[in-house]
Amino acid sequence: MSVTTVKNIYYLGPDGSNGHNAMLKFIELCNIQAENLIAEKSIKSVLEAFKKDKNSLCVLPIENSIEGIVRETIDNFLKVSDSAIQIQAEYTLPIHHMMLSKATDKTKIKKVISHPQALAQCGNHLFKNFPDVELKEVSSTSYAAQKVASENDETLAALANETCAELFGLNILEKDMNDEKGNKTRFYLFGREKLPKQETGKTAVVLSTKNQPGALCEVLKIYSKHSINLTYIDSRPSKKKMGEYVFFMELDGLKEDERIKTAIDELMEYVDFIKILGSFKICN
Repeated sequence: MSVTTVKNIYYLGPDGSNGHNAMLKFIELCNIQAENLIAEKSIKSVLEAFKKDKNSLCVLPIENSIEGIVRETIDNFLKVSDSAIQIQAEYTLPIHHMMLSKATDKTKIKKVISHPQALAQCGNHLFKNFPDVELKEVSSTSYAAQKVASENDETLAALANETCAELFGLNILEKDMNDEKGNKTRFYLFGREKLPKQETGKTAVVLSTKNQPGALCEVLKIYSKHSINLTYIDSRPSKKKMGEYVFFMELDGLKEDERIKTAIDELMEYVDFIKILGSFKICN
């Protein structure tokens, strides 16, 4: 496998976050070499830094198996005007929330801190097993672990991942606390350079249908006619006019595939615009 060399990779931090872990997996699985790994505080700031830096890649979450599409990622990416920027790969990261503390006995815990989604995703487990524990929201799971590590308080715990336990020297009091054990988050790797030719993958497109009855239905029929599996679809407001939407779609296959090229040609009768956001490999 050829090596992709860049100066910087931007990701949603801080270190120990799921974004950090996904970025490390992309480096491993896509054979990437980077001089600097740069954590940003928000999805918007990741994309803004990446857009200004021609010799870079960035990693952002696109979908969670429980919460659905990460709207901040797709809405900000759809504003990107640089056609050279494309989705290059995806990786799906299993999410395992764990109780981390300086304590060695979980019966000592009186307060648990974490990101609101982590607390919600472990809500039933916490209610059943820690009914009297105070829950407090903070900005991220990794910040929660860092906060616990900085306090001299064995009654305090964080919900975070195993990487955070290693980074901040915390004990794992309980593993796999998720109410839904199949919790996963899918991440995109964005870049500018064309990747080496691949045999399989997916293609992401965004389109707006014409304002006529059955336009979206006709689009779906064209995919079906050419045996193209539509793996994801979501509608987003166009932000131009009330009731006007654009559709974000993922298709099985690459944009170079004849059936996808033919289908996109046929779609033109029913859409006002269509943009290919990238053909990308699946890294799992």
